[in-house]
Amino acid sequence: MENPLPERLLQQFFYFMNLMSRGRRQEHFGDNEIKLSHGQGHLLGVLLTNDGSTQKELSLHLRIRPTSLGELVTKLEQNGYVERRVNENDKRVMNIYLTQNGRKVVNDVMKDRNVVINKMFSGLSEDGEQQQLFTLMGKLIASMEEDMVGNDEECKDFPSRTNYTGSSFDDSHFRNNEDH
Repeated sequence: MENPLPERLLQQFFYFMNLMSRGRRQEHFGDNEIKLSHGQGHLLGVLLTNDGSTQKELSLHLRIRPTSLGELVTKLEQNGYVERRVNENDKRVMNIYLTQNGRKVVNDVMKDRNVVINKMFSGLSEDGEQQQLFTLMGKLIASMEEDMVGNDEECKDFPSRTNYTGSSFDDSHFRNNEDH
């Protein structure tokens, strides 16, 4: 007897994730010798489009605890990729900025990453199939957020990922909140 469709979808999804992981190891983002963890790369990508964000904003966007973000920032700071600056309006708040070296590194990594991404989705037409996959993934994410994340007290302040678009994010909901 054949497995039910949801089970086959899950198997297919796990296999796809396995292939992505394998491809990432093989590609190693080109000849780039930059060694960044996934979290460090993600944080640098967010800062590329949101330079000067507060630690609270970054923590919410990346959906990680402030202490975990602090560790990421410290490592990136030690490598000369970011710097912390005291907020001019509130001396208790730290803003995180890319250094010139950090900006160069993230741009280099993004170029290599785009090659990998284009290869990964080359089997789908850009005009319809990629958009359809994006829409379907958004539905799955929304459903899972409602069922799982909605019940997790630790995640209650995290923004939804239903319309997640990568390293850029709409931070307007942070700007209306005085509590940075």
